[in-house]
Amino acid sequence: MADFEELVRSEAYRIWEREGCPDGQHDRHWQMAAERVKAATPQRVEAPVVPLPLKRVALSARRGKPRPSVAAELRASA
Repeated sequence: MADFEELVRSEAYRIWEREGCPDGQHDRHWQMAAERVKAATPQRVEAPVVPLPLKRVALSARRGKPRPSVAAELRASA
């Protein structure tokens, strides 16, 4: 949040300078700056997390071919 506020503050200052440093326009400059910063900041979209049922996870782990143990592989290569 502090980063957003700092970006808005610096943008509002730039707007104020571009307009010739007028008095009494702080709120308008701040609002303009906040809108510009929001428009320039990419929105993060997060996909919802859908948990799998435990039964389904356990079954999917058993479906693959059984992998020989490391000891069995060493015996076969000796």
